Amino acid sequence: MKNRFWRTLTLLRTALFPSALFPSALLPLAIALLCTTSPGVVSAAAVLQDVASYRLVDDWPRYPSDMVFEMGTGIAADAEGIIYTISRDVDHWAAHPLAMTRYRGSGTIARWDRRGRFLGTFADDQEFIGPHSIYVDPNGFVWVADREGHQIVKLTPEGEEVFSLGEYGRFGNDEGHFNGPTGVAFLPDGRFVVSDGYWNSRLVWFDEDGNYLKEVGELGNGPGQLAAVHSVALDPDGNLIVGNVCGTALHPYVTVPGQIAPERLRPMPNCQSRFDVFTAEGEYVGVYEPVPEPGLPLSVAVYGDRVYLSVTGAARGRQDLVIVDAGTGEVVDRISSANVYVHQMAMDPNGDIYIASVYPEHGGEERGIEGPSFVRWARSRR
Repeated sequence: MKNRFWRTLTLLRTALFPSALFPSALLPLAIALLCTTSPGVVSAAAVLQDVASYRLVDDWPRYPSDMVFEMGTGIAADAEGIIYTISRDVDHWAAHPLAMTRYRGSGTIARWDRRGRFLGTFADDQEFIGPHSIYVDPNGFVWVADREGHQIVKLTPEGEEVFSLGEYGRFGNDEGHFNGPTGVAFLPDGRFVVSDGYWNSRLVWFDEDGNYLKEVGELGNGPGQLAAVHSVALDPDGNLIVGNVCGTALHPYVTVPGQIAPERLRPMPNCQSRFDVFTAEGEYVGVYEPVPEPGLPLSVAVYGDRVYLSVTGAARGRQDLVIVDAGTGEVVDRISSANVYVHQMAMDPNGDIYIASVYPEHGGEERGIEGPSFVRWARSRR
């Protein structure tokens, strides 16, 4: 509760004192002034309800007592408001001789309602090795990017496999293999684009049946070049926004010798993480101008005419969620300290925002059900 209360105070500071010049050190004084003026003055929490767009919901979701996992990695919502979470239950020990048996990683999809009630697990016959993200497409199909499994898996709304792309547990950099795929974006004509990913630096196009079409991208920090392609989404103008993280050899502990190409082991001078924009056909447009310096651009999502982007927050060990009007390019809202990491976010039909975070210990939080692996930010009344 202590950490969630501090996140509430951080959001209050942003709502009441939006200027970047307001120092964090003065936050306790400001809260004290708000809360101690007189018995008739509303509390800081009440003020927050009037001025903030979202409020953090305590105790979401309500985990079963026997649920065990390491961390949250992905989250999605369907048209009926059902929330899908995917967790990394056991980290993959890729370099171990028994990596694909005794020490293979695992992950689970669970479903929840808006109030946090557990609705059961989903697609239990799937053996994910290191899931990274999850999506529900416009037709209700569920997609999973399995980073350590080196696969993209498409499932029916009932959890049956439609197809899987990539060879299970085997990395590569060709038409039939991935090397740490991270996400999927869906084009209006049925094609889809895979961000590949952690140890490749490319976007890969497929037709609606999963047949390879083409790819774009190469390792580098110049225009149109990519480092770690962490996320991808289609904006209202039909362009792809890509989370381009300046890291060429991330998480080597989950790789095997030879998996990370030699050129990725060398430092990349003057590398800067950013959100990049490509057309739907893969032509480079430029840096995403509304948020030119995001810090750590882990996730991007689009709902209606809004673009939601994760950025490094002002509070240590926390990321913010920035909300941009796609039509004007203006930042129209911000959830400060949205979670330790905004690894993936989703929005339900009511407008509530859900966030999955990896490595909660980086923000001083617990792993598993005791920490902020998955959280809900409910839309507040203005």
